[in-house]
Amino acid sequence: MKSRLTGKLYTSTAICAALALSLSLGAQQTMAAGSETNAQAQAQAQTPAAKSSIETTGSISAANHAEAGKEARNLIDESLASVGQMRQDEGFREVLSRAKGIYIVPEYGKGAAIIGGEGGAGVVLVKQDGEWSDPAFYNFGGVSLGAQAGGEAGAMAFLLMSDDAVNAFKSGNKITLDADAGFTIVNWSGDAEASWGKADVVTWSDTEGLFGGASVGVTDINWDDDSNMAVYGAGTDMTAILEGEAETDEADELKAALPG
Repeated sequence: MKSRLTGKLYTSTAICAALALSLSLGAQQTMAAGSETNAQAQAQAQTPAAKSSIETTGSISAANHAEAGKEARNLIDESLASVGQMRQDEGFREVLSRAKGIYIVPEYGKGAAIIGGEGGAGVVLVKQDGEWSDPAFYNFGGVSLGAQAGGEAGAMAFLLMSDDAVNAFKSGNKITLDADAGFTIVNWSGDAEASWGKADVVTWSDTEGLFGGASVGVTDINWDDDSNMAVYGAGTDMTAILEGEAETDEADELKAALPG
């Protein structure tokens, strides 16, 4: 009797253990399957959105890059036209030939907003050993002094006559060219030819009366990251461009138009 009971107990115990093991394995498989299903569901739910976000971001970046390149090329063409206007004045051609650099802003201001208001995009080229660098792109915030209220938008240029004026553009952002920054600014006019010899900066405009006869400076001149990157590629800094270490075929005509 005892032997049969013991055998039954062993059999029951073995059956219970087998059942427990089976249930445990089944639960683990169910949990694993559930986790895999949840992961797949999450991936299916997230992947389209993630792809959409990546594709949208990439598309916007590419579009911005293309637009910046287009604007940069237009700015170079407009700067070339401005240089053509400057060269029509025989007296100014001499000043231009002696300049160590030039900041050309083909279109500045909008109507009455000219004083301390709308700024402009421009290019800076530096001359070394009779050769002009390719253009570096800068924006500025406003004219600091003397612009005539209500004046029309027009082309402006700032001839950099001294090393200090040139080096200001290599120093970084928030550049200021005015008397407060220690620069002597002279406005160009046919009857003021004798005064430009001592100037750090000679200003020029194709809009008569824009400066109202007063000395003019510019404030908040900043490096234009988008345009410079679009033309020269990522990682190109302002010093490399202004020292002739970066080049673009887009500016060949503009450099040729400036006297060496």
